[in-house]
Amino acid sequence: MKGILTFLTVTSAVALIASTGWAGQPLETESTRLLPAGGFELEAGFEHQRSSDGTESALPLAIEYGVTDRLALLVEPVPYNRIHDRGIRPQRGMGDVEVTATTLLRRERSHSPSFAFAGEVKIPTAKNIRIGSGETDYAVYLIGGKRSGRWDTQVNLGYTFVGAPTGVQVNNVVNFAVSEEYRWKEQWDLVGEVFGNTAAQNGGEGAPVAPGASVTPEIGGTEVVGTLGVRYRSRDGITSSLGLSVDTNGAILVHPGITLRW
Repeated sequence: MKGILTFLTVTSAVALIASTGWAGQPLETESTRLLPAGGFELEAGFEHQRSSDGTESALPLAIEYGVTDRLALLVEPVPYNRIHDRGIRPQRGMGDVEVTATTLLRRERSHSPSFAFAGEVKIPTAKNIRIGSGETDYAVYLIGGKRSGRWDTQVNLGYTFVGAPTGVQVNNVVNFAVSEEYRWKEQWDLVGEVFGNTAAQNGGEGAPVAPGASVTPEIGGTEVVGTLGVRYRSRDGITSSLGLSVDTNGAILVHPGITLRW
């Protein structure tokens, strides 16, 4: 409950001072569209996923700062996470924190795309093994982007060095993402993406581990996710978004959110 109150308090306070809005939500794809120097952005969302194994809910935040016109720093905490596997008591707690630095390598030109490079660190702040692995992960991404009229395409190719909990064998992961944004009307965007990764653990989430070892759900098998969504930019500078995602394991995720930029 404390995490929910903190989330609502922060969101309400920032809404009072925000002057313009822009959004990456509900997409996960990294973008070459960086904030200008001195720019701030706050994203706040709610995620609810349902699958044959149970349900999961989370309140993720994303705070981004434009260090220069070519360098942005992003911090993504998850103040509250709840996992309810069938037949097991619900597990609650804070999630991990991801910190990402993105640098623009090449600006977009009329007939060629922009390119950026990102480095990410996952800090294991989650105390519950069902929510986080308890280990640090490192990831790098190459990002490409190109606008064409009302269409904006972003493509990612990444590699994650996965931290291994005691008694668990893990694989480093190759991941990819492709997103498309369409400026439907002045205040409306239609968006979609496909992203996925190779297996972090041979055999997926149910693979055997050493006696006494536990595995978080985030250390799983190969997965591909498809997302469709919409954004609305209100006159008061707040961008609202709604996304629906389905993955190859049959899980369905609904994720509304708001984005504030100033």
